[in-house]
Amino acid sequence: MEEVAIFYSLIKDLCGGRVYPDIIPVQNKATDPAMWPAIRYLVVSGRVESTNCYQSFNPRVQIDIYAHTPQERAQYVQQVMETIQQENEEIDCLLKTAPVYSYDIDRQKYQATFDYMII
Repeated sequence: MEEVAIFYSLIKDLCGGRVYPDIIPVQNKATDPAMWPAIRYLVVSGRVESTNCYQSFNPRVQIDIYAHTPQERAQYVQQVMETIQQENEEIDCLLKTAPVYSYDIDRQKYQATFDYMII
């Protein structure tokens, strides 16, 4: 999935480079402020494109942002959205869901979740 690799290359430097596929590493302890904020991205679904002899799909990528404060969370949501919007020359991304804001009790971090369809 070359599109997902390109998507990662667009956001990889955000949050001090703490951008991870699929899971937040176990070493990111809630009490260690140096490990946060962080971003997790994962393919959660996609839209199938069928032709006579080939099937492919457009991946839908979920972004989860974990931050110390609601203000920091909002800042990184804005940074991700601006980065994806500005860097859309290599791939086209369509925002599919507005950010959902919550608090992750286990991580003790403010969380935002939203996703893009790579088209």
